[in-house]
Amino acid sequence: MPELLVDPDGRFSRNYNRSPFQFPHGLKGDPLFELPSLVELAKRMPDHSDTYWSNGKVDVTDAWGVSRDGRRTLVDTIAGIETNNSLVIIKHTEQDPVYGPVLQKFLGKVVEFAGEQMRSDVAVGEVLILISSPNRITPYHIDGECNYVVQVAGDKTLSVFDQTDPSLVSDDVIERFHAGDWNSAPYDEESQSRATVFALNAGTGVHIPLYAPHWVRNHDNVSVALSVTYELHSVQRASSVHKMNYRLRKLGINPKLPGVSPWRDSIKAALADATLTARDIVMRKQRAPYPLWTPSS
Repeated sequence: MPELLVDPDGRFSRNYNRSPFQFPHGLKGDPLFELPSLVELAKRMPDHSDTYWSNGKVDVTDAWGVSRDGRRTLVDTIAGIETNNSLVIIKHTEQDPVYGPVLQKFLGKVVEFAGEQMRSDVAVGEVLILISSPNRITPYHIDGECNYVVQVAGDKTLSVFDQTDPSLVSDDVIERFHAGDWNSAPYDEESQSRATVFALNAGTGVHIPLYAPHWVRNHDNVSVALSVTYELHSVQRASSVHKMNYRLRKLGINPKLPGVSPWRDSIKAALADATLTARDIVMRKQRAPYPLWTPSS
């Protein structure tokens, strides 16, 4: 059996949160990621609070949440994924008692290879399982986490864009994203020539740095992939500042960007955190059925 993850040339540390890169992994062919096993995983999530699914054809420019066909159940969507043109995302799978051991080990391997620069900044690791129909598109978007896409079954094409290009990822895009606009980064077809395009085959993965825009076109096969993500302490703090800046801007105030004034950032972060709803607080305190993964796990 191939090793879960290897890094013979130091690319994980060298490129961490800077540049996208491709890497091999050993999860290809694991029966955990075959459709019958994934249907059973879905059945263990009866309230569906940790799942997202979209039915029907979408385009690269579409917003998250678009579902053009009649809404199917989660289990039916996964069972019929070969023909129903759908995308399924199952979240927090590293907490599942069946999937947890291997996925938490994978989370640890990535941090081990990336080194202290990552270990000291990681708050929580999470693994999402992505299941998509043949030729399905995952629309253009950015993420607020450090991300490693791990292709387990099927092949697809992944386009990743430069997160440091202000014409693609402006301060306004990041602020609106943290304020809750998951579609804050619009796709511009003219920018496609600037993308780094990866042929993502089963047994390979790609690192997507924080805020790097990306979109996916599945090939003529069912795709099963992991999104191995890490919430960062540095981003959590900046996110609180962005949220407060967004509110201030709505009041006609022009606030300073995160990082410009540390004392102002501290005040904004405290105010933003103080406005957490009761539901947010309860959700944070709930204990998962399988322990949350942190670098000290």
